Amino acid sequence: MAAFEGAANPQRAIENGYYIEQPGRSLAETIAARIALRPSSTHILVGGIGSGKTTQLLVMRDRINEIGDIRAIYVDVSLYTDIFKIQPLSLIAIAGLILSELTEDIEDRDIQESRKSVYEIAYGSSSMTIRGINRHSKEGILSTMSDRSQEIVQSITQLSKVVFGTQGKIALLFDGLDRLTDDKTFSQLVTADIQSISASGIGVVLVTPLIVAYSDYRGTIEQAVQSFEYQPCFDIFEDANAYNFFEKVIKTRAANDFIQESAVQNLIMYSGGVLRDLISLTEAAIEEAYLSESDKVYENHVETAIIPFARAKSLSLSYTEEEILWDLSEESKFKPTTKEGIKLLAAHHIIEYRYPERRFIIHPVIQPLFHTDIQSLFQPEEAIYEDTEEF
Repeated sequence: MAAFEGAANPQRAIENGYYIEQPGRSLAETIAARIALRPSSTHILVGGIGSGKTTQLLVMRDRINEIGDIRAIYVDVSLYTDIFKIQPLSLIAIAGLILSELTEDIEDRDIQESRKSVYEIAYGSSSMTIRGINRHSKEGILSTMSDRSQEIVQSITQLSKVVFGTQGKIALLFDGLDRLTDDKTFSQLVTADIQSISASGIGVVLVTPLIVAYSDYRGTIEQAVQSFEYQPCFDIFEDANAYNFFEKVIKTRAANDFIQESAVQNLIMYSGGVLRDLISLTEAAIEEAYLSESDKVYENHVETAIIPFARAKSLSLSYTEEEILWDLSEESKFKPTTKEGIKLLAAHHIIEYRYPERRFIIHPVIQPLFHTDIQSLFQPEEAIYEDTEEF
C-alpha cells in the first residue's frame, strides 16, 4: 500500500527507487540541459494535474545539481502564498525570500538592508528574523507590492550577486501553479515576475496550468520564455513503449506476482495513460484485495476499485461538459476552445495524447457511460459494470 500511495510526496518515491525513466528524452533532461547551457534561461512546463510534472521538476533539480556550478532549488509556491489569490510580482517576492535565506549568515550592512526590504515588502514587517519566518503563512504576502516593485527587484539583484559569488548560479523551479485557473494572471506572472527574476541572473522553471496551452495569452507567454514544454499523457493504447513504461512502474513497486498479469493490464488500461491515476487505482485495488482476504490482486479487485473512481469523475460533470463528452464519444469531435473543454482536459475527463499522433479520448473509467444515449449519465447502473447497482 505504501508503495502505491497516490497522495504521497513524489520525492519519497524517487528516494525509494520507484522513479522510472519515461520513454524517450524526458522533460527533466531536456530542461536541465538547457539550463546548463544558459543558467538564467526561463522555461514553462505545462500539463494536466497528475501527469507527472512535480516528479519531472524534482528529477530536473537533481540533474541540474549534478552539474556542479548551478544550484537548483525546488519551490512549492503554496508554502508561501495562497495560489488562488496570487498576483503579479508574487514570484519576485518569493525569490527574494529564498535569496534572503541563502544569505542569512552574511553580515554586510547592504545585504542586511536588502533582506530587510524583502521581508518588509513581502510580509509587511521588517522585524522578522530569517530563521524565524513561518514559511507556511499565506497571509499578507505582497499586499502592498505594486508600489514597491522596483525596490524589491533591486534587492533581489543585489542578493543574487552575493549568492552567485559564494554558492554559484541559482535556478528556481516553481511548482504548484498548475492549480491556477486565471490565465490572464498567469500571463502577468510570466511577463512581469519571470522576466525580472531572469534579469537578475537566476534561471526559472515554472509549472503552469493546462489552460495556458490553449489560452489567448499563449503567444505572449511563449515569447517571454526560452522554452515552452508540454507534458502529455502516455498513449498506452497505441504506443508500446508507453505501455511498457506503465507496466514497469507497477512492477517496480510490487513484489513478484503480487498483482496478477491480467490485473496489471486492466490497471494500465483504466489509467488512460495518466500516471497519478495508475498509482491511485493500483492502491485501491490492493485495498480491495486486502478486504477480501486475498494474498494477491486479481482482476475482480481492479473492477471493484474503479467503481468509486468512476463515480467521483462522473458526479463532477456539468450538463455542458456531458454534452462535450457525448460529442467526442459519438462523433469523435473535440476542440479545446471552450472553458468547459479545457476543464475536462485539465481534470483528465478527456485525455490528450500527442505520440504517436495527437488525439483525444474519454477517460476509460467513464467512457462506457457514453455508449448509448445521454440518459445513461443519469442511469449509470445500466451502462457498464456488472454488479455495480451502487454506481
